[in-house]
Amino acid sequence: MTMSCLATDQAESLRRLAGRAKTEVPEQLQLREGLRVISVTSGKGGVGKTSVVVNLAASLAARGERVLIVDSNPGVGDICLRLGKDAPFRMGQVLSGEVPLKDTVVELGGGVSVLPAGMDMQQYSALSPWERGALLQAMLRLQNDFDYFLIDTGSGIAANLTGFASLAREIMLVVTPEPTSITDAYALIKMLSGRDSSFRFRLLINMCRDNQEGETLFSKLAAITGRFLQVQFDHAGSILHDELLVESVRRRGALYRLFPDAKASTGFKNLALKINAERPAGAGAMPVAPVASSTMWRNHELSS
Repeated sequence: MTMSCLATDQAESLRRLAGRAKTEVPEQLQLREGLRVISVTSGKGGVGKTSVVVNLAASLAARGERVLIVDSNPGVGDICLRLGKDAPFRMGQVLSGEVPLKDTVVELGGGVSVLPAGMDMQQYSALSPWERGALLQAMLRLQNDFDYFLIDTGSGIAANLTGFASLAREIMLVVTPEPTSITDAYALIKMLSGRDSSFRFRLLINMCRDNQEGETLFSKLAAITGRFLQVQFDHAGSILHDELLVESVRRRGALYRLFPDAKASTGFKNLALKINAERPAGAGAMPVAPVASSTMWRNHELSS
């Protein structure tokens, strides 16, 4: 099959995803009242971002919330694999029209589900703006089934400007006490706030020795961002270093469920309580246009 035929088939599949004619795909996507869409991200890899997503989801679900983890890391099924579940379908099969998006959702039990939605930068940038909107619109058809979308993004700036991560208005930035993690976190905040000043950032300090270390690190980064950037910046809390986290990964489960009394589990419980206590956002529209292209990414590379 020729590349032009593949492109035509993909466009037709996305029209079916959107459920309407091409000319009717809206410029904005409507988020229902009460739905919380939180992008969990980091400036660099190795900071425990996916562990935060898995355990925050388990903590929220323990409070009766319905949580969809959107695994948008490049590659497919990382979270499912980590938790011992099969992800039978790939995002490429959705784009080709083989399966509807809803059929890719994997139920983990206990109120948590996963959407294995990973696409690399090149794959996503190949979609037209309309096709991106159709894909995001298809995802929003799932919103009545859930109270939270937790988006596990890839690490770094590019991953946060593409794909499902563009739906989030709330950004939880996972940082460790390592200097490189702090530097990369600042760069990510600078880029994202430059794109959209309405973003709300939460800083979660992970793998710290104690809460005091977490508070000190937050104060330092808040002082830097307050001096040079105009952003909404909150302290989400701290998750203490815990060897039981390694054991939970080995057992392919969430630390919060396997070891509810672990010190890190206490941190996740407090995080879920804090987030859940906040007033849910009202219904709102999310423009399709801000989703980034590879050109935007290259321009950032040249200007940084």
